[in-house]
Amino acid sequence: MPKKVFISYSHKDELYKDALIEHLSMLKRNHVIDEWHDRKIITGQDWSKEISDNLEQSELILVLVSPSFLASDYCFDIEMKRAVEMHNQGKARLIPIVVRACDWGTTEFAGIQAVPKDAKAITSWSNSDEAWLDAINGIKRLLASFKPLITALSVEVISKDGQVSDSTLEWIEDTEVVLTHRRTNKVKLSDVYVSPDMETETGVESKNIEIHSSDIVFTKPKFYLISGEEQQGKTSLLKHAFQQFAKTGIITIYLSAKDIKQSDIKKSLESALKSQYVNIELEQFLSMPNKALLIDDFDKIGLNQKFRARFLSSINGYFSHVIMTCHSSFGYISPEIPELNDYQKHELLGFGHLKRAELVEKWISLGIEESIDESTLYDQSDEIKSKLDNIIRKNIVPSKPIYILMLLQMFEAYAQQNLDLSSHGHCYQQLIYQAFDHAKIPRKDIDKYLNVLSELSWELHKNGGALNQDGVDIFFKNYGQVYLPVNGIEVIEKLKSNSILMERDFKIQFKYPYLFYFFTAKKIAESYSKNPEVQEEVKRLVANLHREDYANILVFVTHHTKEAWVLDEIKNSLELLFVDQQPASLSKEQLGFMDDFLTKIPDLVMEQRIISEERIKHNKKLDDVDRDGDSIDKEAEENIESADILANINKTFKGMEISGQIIRNRHATLTRDAMLGLASNGAFTGLRFLNFFIHMSETAKLEAIKYIEHKLKEHPGLSNEKVQNYAKDMFLLMTYSVINGVIRKIASSIGSKEAGEIYACIQKENQTPALALVNQAIELHFNSKFDINSVSKTAEILKFNPVCTRILKEMVIQHTYMFPVEYKEKQQLASLLGIPIQGQIAMDRKKIGKA
Repeated sequence: MPKKVFISYSHKDELYKDALIEHLSMLKRNHVIDEWHDRKIITGQDWSKEISDNLEQSELILVLVSPSFLASDYCFDIEMKRAVEMHNQGKARLIPIVVRACDWGTTEFAGIQAVPKDAKAITSWSNSDEAWLDAINGIKRLLASFKPLITALSVEVISKDGQVSDSTLEWIEDTEVVLTHRRTNKVKLSDVYVSPDMETETGVESKNIEIHSSDIVFTKPKFYLISGEEQQGKTSLLKHAFQQFAKTGIITIYLSAKDIKQSDIKKSLESALKSQYVNIELEQFLSMPNKALLIDDFDKIGLNQKFRARFLSSINGYFSHVIMTCHSSFGYISPEIPELNDYQKHELLGFGHLKRAELVEKWISLGIEESIDESTLYDQSDEIKSKLDNIIRKNIVPSKPIYILMLLQMFEAYAQQNLDLSSHGHCYQQLIYQAFDHAKIPRKDIDKYLNVLSELSWELHKNGGALNQDGVDIFFKNYGQVYLPVNGIEVIEKLKSNSILMERDFKIQFKYPYLFYFFTAKKIAESYSKNPEVQEEVKRLVANLHREDYANILVFVTHHTKEAWVLDEIKNSLELLFVDQQPASLSKEQLGFMDDFLTKIPDLVMEQRIISEERIKHNKKLDDVDRDGDSIDKEAEENIESADILANINKTFKGMEISGQIIRNRHATLTRDAMLGLASNGAFTGLRFLNFFIHMSETAKLEAIKYIEHKLKEHPGLSNEKVQNYAKDMFLLMTYSVINGVIRKIASSIGSKEAGEIYACIQKENQTPALALVNQAIELHFNSKFDINSVSKTAEILKFNPVCTRILKEMVIQHTYMFPVEYKEKQQLASLLGIPIQGQIAMDRKKIGKA
């Protein structure tokens, strides 16, 4: 891993700084160093903080000593003072480079060995290149022998030898998918990371949704549960949090929930400490006042309901700062887990205009931060962002960081060409070709490598995703009997060196899972019609559509083939989900169940006994489990039922996404009947799930009961009427959140800009508030131009339905976050839906950039 080099200098010595960087070029090319100086600060950043942060992260500090440097208060009194402290503590090594003769013999760093030879100033040499070469050789000798006592992500620990392990540092900077840039050898996560925004329900009293930066999760010690779709940036957020915690001296542990198989948290922590740190013992860690826990993909934890509860209780006892991530679908059952009651729940958003612009500017500035001027930066940013916006508006790819980065890489590689992008599958296809170019694979061999990867992915799929060396040898032997033989060792090494494949625990596997899904799908698409084994496997994939890997393989199948069997398999799968439910209509009559419960709230306020029973219900059930063998069987049934519900939710969402992917990829060649069948099947499956959830789930009712108890305990003097009103608002808010989330999910999954008349036909044949909302959501999501007339018509349909009207209002607010709305239209929305004009403009300024 390159050593971080900080260059401290006076701006009057700019030419010497540039000469130093030029002579350091071979060390940079060979990944020995990665240099930083204050000209890399981007306009708008806090320059003092950027200098301080980069100085603290450095392992080597090069100081250009001159009269101007000694005369600078900031250079001498701030940068140099801290640099000398870091040198004396062994955190970094300071090397003075004397560029101009000056009186530095009495400074704090006078006793530190300087370069060039004999501390002779660069300007005193007859040949400046020889002077710089002598200085560089001195730096190289130190680099060969020096190892900092505390790494770049230094943290204060009780053990003097305690530090973040090299493998963890490498993991933190790993972007997973290979990104190439013409001005840098390797793109690190910190080079391109942009903090995503989050959406949060602000509570009963305000009944609003707030949008704010995800940075709050590591600045305010609390319990956080952050949900998001796949590839939304959840793991990158945790890597960034780890880095930020380390900078402030907080020891942090990262756990992947899918690896947690036992409820004893100490065993998981002990294992993580061994791999993530050097010489920190478990008891030492647990006794630390400043510590944090990061848990990724909590919905994949390998524990049943009982032991998951014990695991969470242990966490909540040991830590005061916990950040968990989970898939969005887990949000539908998380309120029913009492141990998560104290967790703040947030939903990650896609990148809006402001975030996209920030990421584009970071990409453009890579390697030339010190020289690019604002005018050039903004001109290039506007041009590239316009291309990005065009692709995102067509919903070819979602506005997720990974897709934006892949597109930026493509724009750079194919600057003079028009990219043929019609689905996110094309992004991965281009990514693979760029990796082949980077590996210098001859064009004549590209088909060979593509075929090897397709066949290898199928073999990996059948063997759990990885092969040991014997398995790899057998694969290439069998491959040579079907196709022309290839040099297996050479192929594997070439693909490993370019991060398409990797070796872990002595087994070969794909480094990035989505490339694995891409090639497995390619094999399926090419072999389905003539290979019975593949046909049987497709049935298994569809039957287990709730699994992330299986679902994504099927999504990529729709990219690789246009054959009708894909439509039939997905259609049949969706028809079996929540088959005992009618599609939710969201009519006032159907929402009458809400009124039924609302009428019971006064009794709940009056009868403390009922509240007490609800309060102890969960703990009593666990006690029964411990005492009664029959209850163990019952709990096992409940665990299975809970798992089935989550699986069916995931199947529903994935099935809708695949239906929409087919519509968007093939709208020009699908018959109207086929498209209508796909769209209506997806929409009605989602609405059947919604009907099941709002009628069968006890979540909203239990939340209302808990809220009554909380209010009475916190404010015993409150009148019954006020408590009742608060509880009613809580119940409506919870119910509304589910309805709003499902409607938006249906729209984003099955929608397409080109198939507008298909959705209008579905709504015409089934005139319900639910389908009116779905149709409006599709129009807002897939059309950048705001149509106030369409919103007015929908508002008219829903005018006597307050729940659906509020959902429409939030849809419009969400649209203005992604795409600016004219002031005139804001005035109409204020009149139509009660959206405050000034408040909305303020949000636009904050989230979209220029008002």
